Amino acid sequence: MSFPSQIESWFEAKGWRPFEFQREVSVAWRLGQSGLVHAPTGFGKTLAAMLGPLSSAAEGDEDGALPAAFQVLWITPMRALANDTAHTLQQFVEELGLNWTVALRTSDTSSSHRAK
Repeated sequence: MSFPSQIESWFEAKGWRPFEFQREVSVAWRLGQSGLVHAPTGFGKTLAAMLGPLSSAAEGDEDGALPAAFQVLWITPMRALANDTAHTLQQFVEELGLNWTVALRTSDTSSSHRAK
């Protein structure tokens, strides 16, 4: 299974090749399956978990229109990991040229931001 061309190109521009488990997770997501991604630090778990939803959203609808809003809930008990994940995902969407914002919510997020 290949990713949309812009994601394949992104990997190539980085000089990376997706791990097979990243492709497998993306296929499982598209099939509506759930599971657990277990890999050592630095092996691309964040991308593995997010490439399915991001690929689908980046492909757009049948006319190619991107969604006006796109939400994924990512839960982690560690603030440092949440910050790192948000940074990684924001960098990814910017490098793909997507006009999306990655938002982070923690226990000290303002009530006005939470309401959004």
